[in-house]
Amino acid sequence: MQQIELQPKEEKLNLKKAISKYLYKWPWFVASIIICVAVAFIYLRYSIPKYQSKTTLKFDKKQNDLTSALADLDNLGIGLGNSDELKGEAAIVNSRPLLMQVVKNLNLNVEYFTAGDIKDSQLFGKTPIVAKVLDYAKEKFTKVEYTLKDVKGDQFILQSVNKKEISGKFNVPLKLEFGTVILQRDFALALGPKYKIIFWSPIERVKKLEKIVQINIPDEKAMLMEISMTGSVPEKSEAILNEITKQYNLDGQRDKNLQAQNTQEFIDKRLEVITKDLSGVENQKEDFQNRNRIVDIQAQAELALQNTSDNTKALLQQQAQLDLLNSLSTEASKGNNQLMPSNLGLNPSLEQTISQYNSLIISRNKTLKQATNENPAIIEMNKEIASLKEVIRDNIREQKQTVQTGISQLQNQIKTSNDAIEKVPGQSKVYRGIERQQNLKEQLFLFLLQKREENAINLSVDVPKAKIVNPAFTEDTPVSPKKEIILPGALLLGVLIPFAIFYLLFLLDDKIYSREDIKERSGLGVLVDIPSLTDTENHLVQKNDFSELAEAFRVLVSNLKFVLPVKDSAKVILVTSSVKGEGKTMVSVNLALTIANKNARALLIGSDIRNPQIQRYDSEPVKRKGLTEFLYDESVNVDELVHTSTTNPSCDVIYAGAIPPNPQELLSNGRYQKLIEQMSSRYTYIIIDSAPLMLVSDTLSIADTADATLYVVRSGVSKNILIDFANDLVKDSKLSNVSFVINDVSRRAGGYGYNYSYGYGYSQTKAKKSWWSKIFKS
Repeated sequence: MQQIELQPKEEKLNLKKAISKYLYKWPWFVASIIICVAVAFIYLRYSIPKYQSKTTLKFDKKQNDLTSALADLDNLGIGLGNSDELKGEAAIVNSRPLLMQVVKNLNLNVEYFTAGDIKDSQLFGKTPIVAKVLDYAKEKFTKVEYTLKDVKGDQFILQSVNKKEISGKFNVPLKLEFGTVILQRDFALALGPKYKIIFWSPIERVKKLEKIVQINIPDEKAMLMEISMTGSVPEKSEAILNEITKQYNLDGQRDKNLQAQNTQEFIDKRLEVITKDLSGVENQKEDFQNRNRIVDIQAQAELALQNTSDNTKALLQQQAQLDLLNSLSTEASKGNNQLMPSNLGLNPSLEQTISQYNSLIISRNKTLKQATNENPAIIEMNKEIASLKEVIRDNIREQKQTVQTGISQLQNQIKTSNDAIEKVPGQSKVYRGIERQQNLKEQLFLFLLQKREENAINLSVDVPKAKIVNPAFTEDTPVSPKKEIILPGALLLGVLIPFAIFYLLFLLDDKIYSREDIKERSGLGVLVDIPSLTDTENHLVQKNDFSELAEAFRVLVSNLKFVLPVKDSAKVILVTSSVKGEGKTMVSVNLALTIANKNARALLIGSDIRNPQIQRYDSEPVKRKGLTEFLYDESVNVDELVHTSTTNPSCDVIYAGAIPPNPQELLSNGRYQKLIEQMSSRYTYIIIDSAPLMLVSDTLSIADTADATLYVVRSGVSKNILIDFANDLVKDSKLSNVSFVINDVSRRAGGYGYNYSYGYGYSQTKAKKSWWSKIFKS
């Protein structure tokens, strides 16, 4: 028959096979899930729940001037303006000095527990026993634990971890290994049978608070700070958070008061200096005013300008009057026959005299028209006119003197005013400089007075550094352990643990389990899957046998018809394997018995003369000649070799015989081929049980006698590399017409191993197995 050409197979993911491998191990998954879920329930039952407590603070972006009395000068203050400053405040909240104060105020360096069988319950707040540390003898220690026992009245005994006992009394100082403490009893509260007291070093408590106190800035623009911590006692966590915020505000208040006190001292000193400077400037201003006779330099300058203007106008008027008087004096020097100008705005007495004079002139002139100059009346009038004119001349002279005197005075006044105006710029400059210094000192003086009052108010007003938006509160749901996470996690872990283990085992497993494993690595056919048998089951096919084993070998015989050539002589079938223990002898024996059960003559030849195994299945006659004797002794007749099987008389057996020292030479001397030729006419089938191919080369010496080769591999034992070895033998034409037979395939490996129901329609009684053996049978 033509040999099938071998071609490499493309590896494909068989999802069904991959899943079925894990489904086959379902008991382990169930057991793992049960264990993990049980552990999770125990953990949830006895673990101490922890709750998250939090508080929220709000900061002003810029507080009022109360923060600092000199804020207008330096624009300082504790108001926060950016996220970096807010982060700086977060560092203050979690600073060691502040946390140390919290530890001292809440007495956190002492913890109280009520001891239980599995877990201890911590107490906080109102406790039946309160312990206070008066002083520490050791600076460096972590913690010291004591158990309170034998409490009788005001006496008690403290037992340390190393069973050392110390007697003491309540309200009486007691020296312990780390320092001196005092215990106080609250008889209103019941004392448990086991009461533990743990004394911690304060610095250790501070270190722990540094780790558990978390600060979060949810929104920098909103200037909010969230302080949170996780603990098993919500009341304790809330008290710690409230005390932290309290100490933070007190620390800020102390800083503010210290700043205010320093500011007060600074302002007082500055006021003292400014008062002296202001007094000196005021004295300088007074001296300048006295020396320059200045009350108001601006008003005086304006008055001088006004006087100059008024005097100039008056001077012009006086000069105009002087001109009139000079003109009138010229008129007065003329004869007494002319009228003189009147109503010139001069002296009223002069105007009146001129008016009388002009009236007499007019009256005389009228009289002269009727009389002569010698007329007594005319003469009298002339005398009176002459007298009046003399009076007019005198008045004009007096008036001129008066006007000239007035002009001189006005000119002096104008000169004085002009001198004063000329001095104003220089005096104003000096005066303004003095006034500028005075105003500056006065403003600074008033500013310091105002800030001193504001600073006094700041000292008296208690403004918190941060507003407590939410006082400390605790979430109702514990943060750990989380039941909704642990239980599903345990379930998932219960699946993942066996999955991971089996994944590694499957990854490292290089054995053959099913025909799918062979198909993935070879193009050779698989004729049958031989089911796995227990030790109590019969390993030989009997007559009228309807077991799965018998049905499997019937399938094998049927499939061989498609492999074996059509010939008149016996069909020779070589049964071999790669290594010892894969079941080739069992396959050879049962194949021969199955063929014999069909009333066909079958001969089984034990050709593994190095390690004969057929006698395990059929009792070999004592001192019976076998194949070895035939190969090296030409006188041995073949009839002397044949032995009828005790299991089936239609099956004959030729045993291997004695184990020779040179099996390879015997099998290759040509007599084996003669034996096959002689037996081919007597039997329908000849089955050759050969030696393993990978261990020795004996089988290759007789492989040319076979019409077909059955290559036996054992499920769960044979490795994948053996398939490659078989492929190489076929490729090198060392074996021909090769087909695989898979032995010992598990019944329970659905999709993974043996998954065929041989004996369909037959009643077959199987030995019942315990559920435990069914679950854990691999």
